[in-house]
Amino acid sequence: MDVQKGGMGLYIWVEYLLLENMVINLLLLHLTGRFTKTEANNIRLLLASFIGAIYALVIFFPSFRFMTKFTIKVSISVLLIIVAFNPTKIKKVVRLIATFYVIAFIFAGASLALFYLAGVDAYAGDGIFYIKNFPIKVLVLAISISYILIKIVWGYIHSILIKSKIYIPIIVSLNNKTVEIIGLLDTGNLLRDPLTQIPVIIIQFSAIKELLPKEVQNIFEKYKENDLHVISEIMVENVTKMKFRLIPFKSLGKENGMLIGFKPDNVIIKDDEDKSFCEIIVGIYNNNLSNDDKYVALLHPEMFTQKEVV
Repeated sequence: MDVQKGGMGLYIWVEYLLLENMVINLLLLHLTGRFTKTEANNIRLLLASFIGAIYALVIFFPSFRFMTKFTIKVSISVLLIIVAFNPTKIKKVVRLIATFYVIAFIFAGASLALFYLAGVDAYAGDGIFYIKNFPIKVLVLAISISYILIKIVWGYIHSILIKSKIYIPIIVSLNNKTVEIIGLLDTGNLLRDPLTQIPVIIIQFSAIKELLPKEVQNIFEKYKENDLHVISEIMVENVTKMKFRLIPFKSLGKENGMLIGFKPDNVIIKDDEDKSFCEIIVGIYNNNLSNDDKYVALLHPEMFTQKEVV
């Protein structure tokens, strides 16, 4: 089926228009989820992409011309985000939409520049983007360049945001108990559980004392330094109460040390929006981490790149 864009002599095959816009919408939504660390299943992404592609056809129907207004376009964008990611918080919706538009602007600019340089017949206007004969090689190159540009811009923005948020409140939960503490974002903390490679955050004992079984509290209060005998005693006697780990380290003023770690039920980062994570290990440090008590935990930088548990 072909249609003509009034007065311009531009003939467009509807099938191609749907396909091209659906592919581009899918790409933009995928990158939006990737850069915001938001999970989305493929069915929801495809459905949202199809809705966006269908919307591109409204310009061909005079009775639907009102849908090309700015407010309607923004509303459609919100609809696409909701369908694709099903966000439950307003802050999350705003973040996803802002990221979606930044990616869309960068992609559109890079693509149009390449199509112009390559002499490709492309049309953009009234809410649609049409590429005549669909040049796959040029489109792939445009996608690749756009991805690199987006990653550079996003990395720069992210680094600024991270630097402005050194001290971050977190909530640690274990066996229906919780503690809220202040952690320091420590880019030098690269500790991982040697068995699972899960990131380790280090928290001083006094800050999470109430989460631990009495037997474990007593041993930490009695022994100021960890040794293998004490560690094995803790693990054997409380194996049913906590999922223990042994975390070797070469910092915190001690070479070849050993931390007792445990897997909490979850850890929530109290940032601009609460983020909940389960794949985290807590290493217990039996001393003070800060001389001025501004923080009681050293956060692993990978916490801020993990995908949130929904």
